[in-house]
Amino acid sequence: MSFYESIAPWYNYIFPFSPIQVSFIERKAGSLKAKNVVDIGCGIGSLSFGMADRGASVEAIDLDPFMILKAREQSCNFGNSARVLFKELNMLKLSKEFKAQSVDVVVSFGNTLVHLLKPGELLSFFNQVASILKPEGKFIFQIINYDFVLDHGVDRLPDIENDTIHFRRLYEFREQDELINFKTILTIKESNKKIENVVPLQPVRADMLKMLFKESLFFDVEFFGDFDGSPLLSRSMKLIGVAAF
Repeated sequence: MSFYESIAPWYNYIFPFSPIQVSFIERKAGSLKAKNVVDIGCGIGSLSFGMADRGASVEAIDLDPFMILKAREQSCNFGNSARVLFKELNMLKLSKEFKAQSVDVVVSFGNTLVHLLKPGELLSFFNQVASILKPEGKFIFQIINYDFVLDHGVDRLPDIENDTIHFRRLYEFREQDELINFKTILTIKESNKKIENVVPLQPVRADMLKMLFKESLFFDVEFFGDFDGSPLLSRSMKLIGVAAF
């Protein structure tokens, strides 16, 4: 069972929808009404439905088939579900799935990018995003601020806890290949069931992202430290980027 398949039934309790994310997208990309949006690493679709509420037509992709299944299952709970199309797709195959210059906004939240484990994969992905965006399009993404993690020896992220779950997130640096083992322990409080997983991640720094964007078809990228638009600081937990042509 994959990491995301194992946690999918409790995903909304771990990562609940945050309306401030949609508001940030609209501040940086303009009104979403009648825009075509691609949501990469969509999970169970909460952000996709939130953007559809603002009038967007969303094509939402995720590599994990169980996440796509859960997203489709919960479509019946949303009146705007006709505006969201879910697809199981590898993010490195965007240019084969979408027409050139056909998309207004591409978003990728939830630390999705660092599942690409080589800088060359990130560069290929950035170029594919650029190829499907319209000339005035925007690419908006969010990852963990790995400068903070690496420079301060952070070995765990803050626990997520509520009445239903307790989610522990641990980092273990791999010196042999400079990746990070992302270890999680999800405890379901009602049953005291524990679900443990380990996933490798590429802890990409801000300077590396800037370099890759310079090598790609984008000419500009701006970083933020949170969805309220605050600047990226050395101790920011999030890194949010807005890339444009």
